Amino acid sequence: MTDLIILRDFLALCETKSFSRTAEQRHVSVSGLSRRMQGLEEWAGTALFERRKGELVLTEAGQSLQMVASQALSAFDRFRHSVADDINDQKRRIRFCSPHIMAAIFFPHWMPRLQEQFTQAKFSIDANTLPECLAALDQGEADYVTALFDGEHLIARRLGVESDSYTSIELDTESLIPVSAPNAAGQPLFNLHAANDSPLSFLNYSQECHLGWSLSAMLANQGLNLQQHHDAGLADSLRHMTLSRLGVAWLPYSLVREDIVAKRLVRAGGSAFDVPLKIILLRRTAPLAAEAQRLWDGLLEMKNVRTFSDVV
Repeated sequence: MTDLIILRDFLALCETKSFSRTAEQRHVSVSGLSRRMQGLEEWAGTALFERRKGELVLTEAGQSLQMVASQALSAFDRFRHSVADDINDQKRRIRFCSPHIMAAIFFPHWMPRLQEQFTQAKFSIDANTLPECLAALDQGEADYVTALFDGEHLIARRLGVESDSYTSIELDTESLIPVSAPNAAGQPLFNLHAANDSPLSFLNYSQECHLGWSLSAMLANQGLNLQQHHDAGLADSLRHMTLSRLGVAWLPYSLVREDIVAKRLVRAGGSAFDVPLKIILLRRTAPLAAEAQRLWDGLLEMKNVRTFSDVV
C-alpha cells in the first residue's frame, strides 16, 4: 500500500505547505518526503508544487491531483471501515431460523434471557418451514435451528437428517394437546372420550407443517372417529379455528395455556392423547462465529450435548 502512503503524504503537504511540518506529522524525514514527492511528480509527468516568494503553492495539476487523491482515499477508507464493520457484525451476530410456532411459544421468553447474558450480540430470527430452516442451516445462512422434534424420530426421518452432520441441545419440552371450544356447561364441544356415532370435526395441520407428522402417527394408533374438515399451515391459525368452534385441534400447550386458564378452550381428551415433543437447538458441526460459539459453549455448561439422533 505504498502508493496510498504517498498520496496521504501528498495531501498532508497540500494542507501544511511545509516539508518540515509534513515530515514531522507523517513520521518521515524531510529528505524521504522530498523523494516521495519527486517520484509522484515523475509519475504525474508534471510539477505538482512550485515556490512563489518562498511559499509552496499547488500547480494546476497539483490541485487536480489533490481532489482526485482526496476522493480516492476517502473511498478506500470507507471500504476498509465497511469491511471491518462487516467482520465485526459477523462475529457478533447470532442467526436463528425456526418454524413460525417458535415465535409464539419460545423466543418471547428465551430472547430476554439471552440479551442479558450476551449484551454485545446481535440476534436475527428468520421464520420458515422446518425443511427450509434446515436448508438455511446447511447453506450457512443460519447458525442455529430451533424447533420442535418428537422422541420417536418421525420428524427426523421425514427430513432425512444424517445424524453425524448435526449436534444439538435439548432446551425444553412441549406437548401437543387436544383442545376444543367449551359448551355452555364448560365441557368440550368435541369430546374425544364421548361415544359418538358421527365423526368429530378435526382441525389438522397442512402437509408441509412438521407438527402434523408426529400427530398423524399418534392418531393412527388411537382409532378415533375423526373427520378432517379444515387444515392450516400455522398452529396459531388452527387455534383461531378452534376458538371459532370449528372442531378439535392438537396444539402446543404453551400456545393455548392462557386460553385454558381463561376457559376459552378446554381439553378435548386426557393425556393419553398428548404428543410429547422436545424443543431442540440444532447446529451443524462446522465452526461458528465468535458470539454464536459463545452461546453454544454457555449452553453446554448447563446441558449435556448429544448428537441429533440421540435427542430426537
